[in-house]
Amino acid sequence: MNLETKVGLFVLLGMIITGVGVLKLSDIRFEKRYHIYFIFEDVGSLREKSLVKIAGVEVGRVGQISLENGKAKIRADIANNVPIYANAKVKVKLTGIIGTQFLDLRPGTNDAPTLKDGDVLYGDASVSLDMLIQKLTELIDGKDGKPGVGDDLRATFGNLRNISNSLNAALGLQKTELVEMVQNMHQFTGDLAGMGQDLHDVTSSRKEDIKLAIENLKKILERVDLIMAQVQRGEGAVGRLISDKEMGDEVKKTVSNLKQTSESAKDVLARFTKFRSFWEFDLRAVPGASVARGDGGIRLEPRENKYYYLGVNNAGDRKDEYKNANDYEKKNTVTAVLGRRFGAFTLEAGAIRSTAGGAFKYAPFLKWGDEGSPYPWLKNIELEARAFDFTRNEKRGVSGQERQFNNPQFNLGANYKLNSYLKAGVAVEDLAEVRQYNMSTHLVFEDRDLAYLFGFVSFAR
Repeated sequence: MNLETKVGLFVLLGMIITGVGVLKLSDIRFEKRYHIYFIFEDVGSLREKSLVKIAGVEVGRVGQISLENGKAKIRADIANNVPIYANAKVKVKLTGIIGTQFLDLRPGTNDAPTLKDGDVLYGDASVSLDMLIQKLTELIDGKDGKPGVGDDLRATFGNLRNISNSLNAALGLQKTELVEMVQNMHQFTGDLAGMGQDLHDVTSSRKEDIKLAIENLKKILERVDLIMAQVQRGEGAVGRLISDKEMGDEVKKTVSNLKQTSESAKDVLARFTKFRSFWEFDLRAVPGASVARGDGGIRLEPRENKYYYLGVNNAGDRKDEYKNANDYEKKNTVTAVLGRRFGAFTLEAGAIRSTAGGAFKYAPFLKWGDEGSPYPWLKNIELEARAFDFTRNEKRGVSGQERQFNNPQFNLGANYKLNSYLKAGVAVEDLAEVRQYNMSTHLVFEDRDLAYLFGFVSFAR
C-alpha cells in the first residue's frame, strides 16, 4: 500500500468519526418521530434537548421551547413506536435535588384516543425547590405579621434559659454555706478520731474492771441455764405454760388471731403506702391567640393501670380573661378525672375544664419498645382525643367582640415523651368552632423526685 492510499484512508476514517460525533452531539436520529406540543404555566430550568421519559425510559427529546400567550410551549419529539393517549399526564421533574430537569410522561390508557403528530397536551403544575424553600421559610419565620414556629421555639428556649440562669444563681448564693458545711464535716471527723483515742485509753486503764464485769456476766448466764432447765421440767409458770397442752393451744390461737389482725392492718396500710403521686405542669403556646396558657395538677396512682387526676387549667388572674381578640378559653377551670389503662389504650372520664367530658389516648407503637425493635423511640408517641362541654351555649371573647359558641369542644393532639420528666406535644383545640393550634411542653415530677430536689436544696442551705 502506497503513501497516498494510507493518507486517503486516514482522512476518510477521520471524516467518519467527525460525522458520527456531530450526529451524536446534535441528537440527529434517523428513526421516525412525531411531534406533540405540551403547554405549561412554568417549566423552571428545562432546556432544549432535555429527555422525555416514560417510567424512567427515554422515549424522546425536547425539540423547542417557546412562549405563547404567556405560557411555555414545548415541542417534544416522540419515537413513532411509543403511543400516547389523550388522557396522558406530563410533569417537569428533577433527576435529583440539584440534578437536570426532564419531562416525566405518563402515556395514559388505550381506552382514550391516540394523540397524533401536532396534537397539544396541557402539563401538570410542578412544585419547584424554590417554592418548597419559600413555604418552609414562611412556616418558620411567619407571614403577614403572624408569628411562626421559630418565634415560639425561641420563646420556649428563652424561658428554659432563664430557669437555668436562676438555678445557677441560687446555687452560687449557697457557695459559702457549702464550704462551711465541708469544713464542719472535716472537724467532725477529727473529733471522731479523738473519741476513738479516748476509748482506747479508757479500756487500757480499766482493764481489771472489764475482767470483773465479764466474770459477773458468766455467773448470770449460769443462772439462766438453771432457769431453762426448770422450764424444761415443767417447773414454774413458764414451764407449765410450755408443758400444758391446753394452755399451749390457747396461746397458739391467740398468736394466730394476732397474726391475722396484723395482716389485715398491713393490707389497709398498703393501700396508702403504695400510692404514687405525680405533679404535672403544662405550658401551652397558642400562636393564633398570641397567648401562653399554664396548667397544673396532681395525678394519684393507687395501681399501675388506674389513676386520679385533679388540676387547674389556664391558671391566672380573672381580669386577664379574654385579653386578646382570638382568646376564648376561660381562666381557672378545674379538671378532675378517673383514668384507666388497657395496654396501649387509656380512657378518662369526669370533669374537663369544669364541664363533663372524656378523653381517649392511644400509643400506636407501644410494642416497638420491646428489645430488638428497629425503631424503639416510636413507643414514646401518644395520640389523644378529648370531648367535653356538650351543652355549651354561650358567648365568649373580648368585650364588644364576643363570639357565640353552640357546639361541644373537641380537641385532637399528639405527644412525644422525651424522658421521664419531659414531654412535647402539638394539638388543635375546639375543632367544631375556632380550631386553634398550640404547642405544649409537659413537665412531670413524682413525689420522690421533689423530695430529692427539696432535700438537696435544704442540704445546700
